[in-house]
Amino acid sequence: MRSTSIFTAVLASLLAALPTGANAFEKLEGYFIAQKACEAYQSKNKQTNPGNLKTTPSMAYEMIGINKAGGDYFQVRIDDAPVTEARWVSTTCGVHVIRAGTITVEPTDPTGPFTPPAGEESLDNLLTLSWQPAFCEIRPGKSECVDLNNGLLPHTSRQLSIHGLWPQPKGNDYCGVPASVKRLDNPDTWHLLPAPEIDADTAEDLAVAMPGFASHLHHHEWIKHGTCFFGAGGADEYYDDTLLLTDLVNASGVADLLAANVGEQIEGSDIRAAFDQAFGAGTGERVLIKCTSDQGRVLINELWISLKGEISPSADLGELMLAAAPTSMGCSRGIIDPAGDQ
Repeated sequence: MRSTSIFTAVLASLLAALPTGANAFEKLEGYFIAQKACEAYQSKNKQTNPGNLKTTPSMAYEMIGINKAGGDYFQVRIDDAPVTEARWVSTTCGVHVIRAGTITVEPTDPTGPFTPPAGEESLDNLLTLSWQPAFCEIRPGKSECVDLNNGLLPHTSRQLSIHGLWPQPKGNDYCGVPASVKRLDNPDTWHLLPAPEIDADTAEDLAVAMPGFASHLHHHEWIKHGTCFFGAGGADEYYDDTLLLTDLVNASGVADLLAANVGEQIEGSDIRAAFDQAFGAGTGERVLIKCTSDQGRVLINELWISLKGEISPSADLGELMLAAAPTSMGCSRGIIDPAGDQ
């Protein structure tokens, strides 16, 4: 009798923890009319897309549902799609119709270019650098990950790649960005965001140092974080400063340590020690190590480097790091993932 009551209590607790209807998948009738060529994902979270399928503008697809009420992804049926015909498509890519003339979700588009407000240049920043092969284990459908896993980006196993430069404190983002633009800030519609105004040399360097450039990551990083950097040179200065800092890290023993241990597990303390050796004692305490899990493996995914002070061509990276407050180590150990699907 006692065991039955315990089971009943546990079951009730589990049921109470289930998502409520407000967050649940919602079935829809009718059709999805594509207005753009957009990725059709098997998994919207991992952004996998077997067959690299895209919607065809003006074509109607059978509607299955939406990820939640007022959500951002429709699930539609694409005939003969490999692995699964049920695919996720951004709601910004088209409209849901039940019958002619009955649009239920209007697509959103940017209102045009905008000018971020003026302000004093950010002196409190977080440089976030990725180990791209680890990122691509969990996002294999991204364009840059397809290239990497096909052996086309060998430099990503020798150096860190740019994720972004984030003015602090956390939450200091989207400065002066209109709501109509913010609504487009999801991976499926990054290409529709206003492009950062950068010169040809910066764009060329960024395309190498930031593999996500192929997926318009540089649009997202500028809109969300760069608009709060307030450098006098706008987007070009923001990305020039990011490239400068990244080059300094990649020219140091930190990148050498990672490249020498591809496929091996290393200690977080060794990564921090490499910063101390390269940029001065104590700098390693300003590095937060981020890991991700993949099929039972713990992979070192990113390094978050705290900085305090003005970033300029003459700035000393060690001094910028030591001026920032120490941070926790984060992940204590992990594997340096090799390129390609493991």
